[in-house]
Amino acid sequence: MPRASVILPVYNNVDFVLEAIHSILVQTYSDFELIVIDDGSTDGSTFLISQITDPRVIKIFHKTNRGLVASLNEGLKKANGEYIVRMDSDDISTPDRLAIQIAFMDQNPLVDVCGAAFTTSSGGTMKVNPASHEEIKTWLLFHCCICHPAIIMRTSMIHRLGVQYDSNYLHAEDYELWNRLAFQVQMANLPINVLYYRQHNGQVSNQHRAIQDATARRIRQRQFSKLGLELSDEENQIMLDILGFKINPYDYNSYSRALGFANWVLGQNSKHLIYNQEMLNTAFSRCISHIPY
Repeated sequence: MPRASVILPVYNNVDFVLEAIHSILVQTYSDFELIVIDDGSTDGSTFLISQITDPRVIKIFHKTNRGLVASLNEGLKKANGEYIVRMDSDDISTPDRLAIQIAFMDQNPLVDVCGAAFTTSSGGTMKVNPASHEEIKTWLLFHCCICHPAIIMRTSMIHRLGVQYDSNYLHAEDYELWNRLAFQVQMANLPINVLYYRQHNGQVSNQHRAIQDATARRIRQRQFSKLGLELSDEENQIMLDILGFKINPYDYNSYSRALGFANWVLGQNSKHLIYNQEMLNTAFSRCISHIPY
């Protein structure tokens, strides 16, 4: 049984897929299986994948496109490794990614989900997400702070909790999963770059932005419901302005609305104790003051 199972779904990524696969096959840590799921590609990706001969690669071909969630859940079922690692077909893993993340998980048996920092392939600065579980749990109320193609998870946790991605949260299935798991398991983010995240016009966040934003709102509302809150359209817009660092401190109305909203949420949290109160206060303060983590 391999230590790690890398799940790599593919759909029409002929320009990038071989580079993504190669970045896994040349890892310094070699005890893994790579599950490549071609989800009915029509652009030549299927042929390129079929030519791979490395025995660590498990190739699955769908005749028709079933969607990303179906491929991800199929990968979870097929995985034989102690750890499950995610990888996208248009990104590049650093050569030491598996070694770094597996060593961390081995040394921290209470952590079930671990993300990491990443760098855009265009040469941007390294994006470091909140590190501790309570920070991650709190910031997930605002936005997705775990990079999906940079995570590693324990297979035992997947089986214990019967974890699957939820097709009801289209184009934000990872954001939904992290919010769900944040109340069940311990999470972490490593401040180490393990991935070069490719930005291009074909990625989901560009092609399906409106659907992704609407789904993210439903996910956040589910979390606000834990605080006994149902956001109106106006209140949701205030939250979007806050998390988007769009509050103008020199505009009295904008600033006072944001502060009032934050105090409202903090007041409810003090009653329900869903989030660490200090962490939540810090998150609101940083967003309103335009100080990213």
